[in-house]
Amino acid sequence: MNKFEAIHFDMDGVIADTEPLHVMAEKQTCIDYGFDINPDDWTGFKGRTAQDIFSYLISTYGDPAKYTPEELINHKTTLFLDMAKTRLEPIEGVVEFLNWARKAYTKMSLVTSSNKRVQSFIVDALGIGSLFDAVITGDDITEGKPSPQPYLKASKQLNITPNSSLVIEDSASGIQSGLTAGCAVLAVATSHTVEELLVEAPDYVAADYLDARRQLIAV
Repeated sequence: MNKFEAIHFDMDGVIADTEPLHVMAEKQTCIDYGFDINPDDWTGFKGRTAQDIFSYLISTYGDPAKYTPEELINHKTTLFLDMAKTRLEPIEGVVEFLNWARKAYTKMSLVTSSNKRVQSFIVDALGIGSLFDAVITGDDITEGKPSPQPYLKASKQLNITPNSSLVIEDSASGIQSGLTAGCAVLAVATSHTVEELLVEAPDYVAADYLDARRQLIAV
């Protein structure tokens, strides 16, 4: 019998190889709005909502009286979607893993920091929308990862307790979000090394989706 009733998937970096496209769109947005950004800032943005990112950028480099996060988010989203039309790729092995997980777990959700426009485009482009019983986007939450709110909200929508579910994540903020919510977390090394992920102390760490499946079958 499976140890977990439900499985939650992050999207960017877990299902779709979109992290480089997000960074490119965010950087181009800063160029378009005349923000002179410290390159070191980008290292802490992975897994965070666009609202968090652009609120920080405006307060640090822009003029809060002149720009709103929503204006920059819309600009960035349009740039991202234009790039993704020709560059979107699934993470290797993830489609097979998703189809296996749909049979192995009673309930399945998608929990992403991206907004609804981005989430809908990616899910439709990859043809995976029918796999999820619930979807949480950055538009649905008031506190983004590493807050536990996204996974608590997903658990509530699935009508389960967080400790009966497993989170699939690839970033430090996502791992922290899942663990703080009370879920078990499997970190997959799609955008960080196994060694880097181990620092965050997830319950499981997988080198790829074949490794993830092998580990979960044994649980």
